[in-house]
Amino acid sequence: MNAVAASTAAVLVVYRLPDQAPALVRQLSGIVGRIVVVDNSDRGPSPPDAQALGPEVTLIHSGNVGALAGAYNRALQHLRSLATPPQQVVFLDEDSDPSALGPFLADEATARLLASPGTAAVAPAYRDRATGLRGRYIELERFRLSHMARQFTDLRAVAFVINSMSVWTMAALDRIGAFNERLAIDHVDTEYCLRARHFGLRIYVHGGYEFAHAIGQRRRFRFLGREMQAGGHAPNRRYLIGRNSIWLARDWLWREPAFAMLCVMRLAYETVGIVAAEDHVLAKLFALWRGAGRGLVMPRST
Repeated sequence: MNAVAASTAAVLVVYRLPDQAPALVRQLSGIVGRIVVVDNSDRGPSPPDAQALGPEVTLIHSGNVGALAGAYNRALQHLRSLATPPQQVVFLDEDSDPSALGPFLADEATARLLASPGTAAVAPAYRDRATGLRGRYIELERFRLSHMARQFTDLRAVAFVINSMSVWTMAALDRIGAFNERLAIDHVDTEYCLRARHFGLRIYVHGGYEFAHAIGQRRRFRFLGREMQAGGHAPNRRYLIGRNSIWLARDWLWREPAFAMLCVMRLAYETVGIVAAEDHVLAKLFALWRGAGRGLVMPRST
């Protein structure tokens, strides 16, 4: 374990403890210096759960308070309370394959960026488990945005990363503050990346490393000659997507008009995907646009 890995803590959020966590903990052992597992199920703590994870693992029962954002915040509160807090934190969940994390942390370019005071986070590229498609990253300016090609092998500055397998410096986390628990799940990472941007901090993806990850139950389809992915989320999750997209678009419109446009594009993309490739079409469309209506009237989040 190199110096970067030894000073990195992994925060693993699970909902099906102990189904997935022990295997993931075994993979992470020896890769990072500390592991925190947050059980975000709504059941109470069970002593055998902690025993199954091992004595070197800290288990926190969050009870889904504040949803995913709340789990991150509880874990970070614990890490900050340690006599020697970690210098970096990598976030993971049950749907991510951490096998690339060791080589990624050992990479000199990764280490160099994490040591820079201008860096918020560095992440490997993700590839969706269901569709096999690699994620597309975005370059964002105030009045303009562009999508990168899916395939690249170098380090690139990007506007957003998904939280899973992203490595954040503790200095950046301290500066940006808590994750927004009112968002619950969707756009938690998006909003956090926006705040990092407004502190002048940069986010990078290293295209030379990638990891498998599941976001919903995605399905590939083609629309107007383009390869796209339908999210596959249930109606209740579609409600959150609609609500949070419009809510954040309102909050950031004057500061980041191109981002506000991206949020509206997200709703259009979700709509097309539901109609083109999913079942329960009417229920999902109703939930998505009912959520968007709610986002129009919610109090400001920032």
